Amino acid sequence: MDIKTVEKFVKKTNGLDRFLIVVILFGGLITLISLFRGILIDRKVEVEYISGKSLTNSEANYKIFVDIEGAVINPGVFELSENSRVKDVLVMAGGLSDGADRTFCEKNINMAEILKDGQKIYIPFSNNTYAQQGYAEAILSSKKVNINNATIAELDTLWGIGSARAESIVKNRPYQSIDDLITKGVLTKSLVDRNREIISVY
Repeated sequence: MDIKTVEKFVKKTNGLDRFLIVVILFGGLITLISLFRGILIDRKVEVEYISGKSLTNSEANYKIFVDIEGAVINPGVFELSENSRVKDVLVMAGGLSDGADRTFCEKNINMAEILKDGQKIYIPFSNNTYAQQGYAEAILSSKKVNINNATIAELDTLWGIGSARAESIVKNRPYQSIDDLITKGVLTKSLVDRNREIISVY
């Protein structure tokens, strides 16, 4: 639209028409500004929501505390992230000491096991003869424990065997094989497998 056309249009319209045109144009401008501002507010709310969600997820990853003792460089209680493994707390403890029974660890300690809050792990020394009652890992004896003639105190040193299970082992004698502990319902298969290397029937 050229200048002459605009001038003709202005001459044909009276003051009221021109006022209405100005009002309509002004109203259109206000509408455009409102729409643009609304888009910005929506984007801001979306960013804040995403940020809040991320914060909630990070707070859900809580810490656990694990006690590792025995033949490690720095025994003690360590703080780890949830779903940490045995190998993680072993690294924090400085690794195995020179006196650690590495053969026993290779056979009986699962480095990939997921740790639990409050768990205790005991790494045996190579010169130990019996495990101390209550530790999560048994100490490998220099000679195997005979389940047919061992005392309750000796049976109590096995992994996961308390005084009650030790008495049950004694009451169900004799045993022809280690697996009789399972068939007679004295111990679970997992407990028998965990102690299989350090028990005998002869």
